[in-house]
Amino acid sequence: MAPVDSEDSDPGLARELDLMMQFLHLAPVGLLRVDRAGTIVLMNPTAAQLLALLGLGREAPGRLPNLFDLTDRVAPDIRTLVSLFNDDSGVVLDKYRVLLDKADAGGRPAGAPIALGITALRLPADPDSLMVVVTDESSTVRLQRLQSQWLR
Repeated sequence: MAPVDSEDSDPGLARELDLMMQFLHLAPVGLLRVDRAGTIVLMNPTAAQLLALLGLGREAPGRLPNLFDLTDRVAPDIRTLVSLFNDDSGVVLDKYRVLLDKADAGGRPAGAPIALGITALRLPADPDSLMVVVTDESSTVRLQRLQSQWLR
């Protein structure tokens, strides 16, 4: 999204919009806006990096990426849970954990994420879209695995 540069626009507002876009691009979590069908309308670079682990970038030419298509293989419940959420606003998913097993690794480098957390919100200002946060939950999963091994 380009900064606003209309003659009629408030310079303070244009600056705030520019700062907000910089913040979104530098955020250490993936941020997405998707429509009800799951089509990704907007995402920051962190989201692209994390979703690449699920196949983002392998869509047919000219086809927009779809969050539900990306997650169907490893978490088919996401599509269903979103479709069953009928409220105009609220938390749809709260850190829904997606484990990326070795089959999904596809030659991932050492230290690459092994688990993602997906939070989806429907905002009252835009009930036809979802705001989605994708986080790397690998540290938590690794710690839980170590704890379970230690307790055995």
